Amino acid sequence: MNTPKYRLQYIEYLHFPLWIIKDASWFISLHFEYYASFFKNISLFFALPTILISFYLIYIAEEPFKRIEHSIIGTWLVANSIWMVSELFEVPISNWALLFFALGLVLTFPYFKFLFKK
Repeated sequence: MNTPKYRLQYIEYLHFPLWIIKDASWFISLHFEYYASFFKNISLFFALPTILISFYLIYIAEEPFKRIEHSIIGTWLVANSIWMVSELFEVPISNWALLFFALGLVLTFPYFKFLFKK
């Protein structure tokens, strides 16, 4: 897929503020009871576009190195979001988070291979 470099960077840069809003909302909902209900929903609302952008970045990555890099970030975001849902909504799904964290760890081996090859 031939995506202009500036567009790819824009999408990558958009990805990070969404991620921090998700995590900050998660933190606030756990530590400030008065705002918990509102920030639970905010964290859930921002988790979805953050993960979708991550998957899109994997899909459009042209270099194998970038694809692996985005895949590691994607598995981390999915695992982190599952963990978040498990904590915030008391749903027993945290074992699924472990699966995605493990997949991300497995992907670090080819990532380092590419990294040190360059």
